[in-house]
Amino acid sequence: MLVSGRRVSSSRLILGGRVRCTATVSRSVQAGDALGLTFAVRNISSHPVEVPLTDGGLWLVVRAADGTTYDTRVPLRNEIGPVAASTEIPSGTTKTVPWIGKYLRVRWQGPLRVTAGCGQSALPVLRVGVRASGPPPDERTAVADVVAASGHLLDHCRPERAGVAVQGRIYSPDGSAPPMRATCSVSTKSEGRFLVAQALIVSPSGVRDVHVSEPYEGLSLHHASPYEASAWEFVVTKDGAISVDSAEEDATKPDKRMAPYWSLTGSHWKQSGDSRCGGSGGGWGGPPMVMFISVCPA
Repeated sequence: MLVSGRRVSSSRLILGGRVRCTATVSRSVQAGDALGLTFAVRNISSHPVEVPLTDGGLWLVVRAADGTTYDTRVPLRNEIGPVAASTEIPSGTTKTVPWIGKYLRVRWQGPLRVTAGCGQSALPVLRVGVRASGPPPDERTAVADVVAASGHLLDHCRPERAGVAVQGRIYSPDGSAPPMRATCSVSTKSEGRFLVAQALIVSPSGVRDVHVSEPYEGLSLHHASPYEASAWEFVVTKDGAISVDSAEEDATKPDKRMAPYWSLTGSHWKQSGDSRCGGSGGGWGGPPMVMFISVCPA
């Protein structure tokens, strides 16, 4: 491991010594921010080399102080084939890959033990501290901060206490879709100097037994169509709430109408697409997303 100022690096030769893979990250990161680890893959041979850089070719395993482990390959297992696509790197050239550390946001108490990997090779462990300004003064403030960070989507389905669900309505940001009857809740857990909050919106309000799995923010539920479930994970400090992960699942009955998807970018909702009524779908990661199934037949 190499320590240089505020950053630490680890590296290893791979592919028979033809390529040097290096991972670099800040020595400490702010809770709620992206981990920010960057890979640099350099071809030190005299010929071009094919290196898998996407679809799990480069990966991270983050181990938190409490033993929680997050492996970036796990959410991809059902989406990639047996062989990752490769990128040609010319002789003497370095390919920099920032996106894996860019999307993974820190929501675990430090110090973190970060193992970066290139193909089948794990690099030496990097130790990363986690900073936070301190937790909110009380649980009610934490819940209020999560509601405030929802971009007004929870204005009419507003939880006030952690673990206590409320019934209400979710309104389309532009009013183009009918409101959805929903059950809304926020749960919290302490991570020392910050909290992690889980917000959950489920429509219709009669849907039960919705489970959110950790640490990969996966959603599972067993209910007849139609339904919509959106789970959001937040880091909450005395400075407010920051969205760090999300998952969404939906099912609708067939119809010619199109149901809009909205995603939360910063503090504003943006329509990110639509889907014809009928069938089921969903996703994980990225900004929080809601599909207004109220457009489709009940």
